[in-house]
Amino acid sequence: MALHDDLTNEMIGKAVNSIPGNLFNTLRIVELLKKQEPVAIEELQEWSPRNWRAVIGKAVKRYAVETNKIDQASPPTESPARWKKRNA
Repeated sequence: MALHDDLTNEMIGKAVNSIPGNLFNTLRIVELLKKQEPVAIEELQEWSPRNWRAVIGKAVKRYAVETNKIDQASPPTESPARWKKRNA
C-alpha cells in the first residue's frame, strides 16, 4: 500500500468541500489537512519527512481521478498543482 493511500478520499473530500469558491491549489489542501487530520499528517511526516507534501499531492490526484469531483486546472508539470471543483 502506498503512503498516499493512508489519506482517504473522504479526508480529501472534506478538505475540498471546506474551501469556499471553486479554485484552489494543492498547498491549500495541505494546510487544511494539517488542521482537520493532524494525526494522519503527523504519521505521514514521520514516514516521509522530506516528501510528505508530494504524497498529499498524489492523494489529491487520486481523489480527482476516482471521484471526478475536481479537475486539474494546471499543466501536469506545474507544482503545486492548481485545481477546480466541478459543478455538480
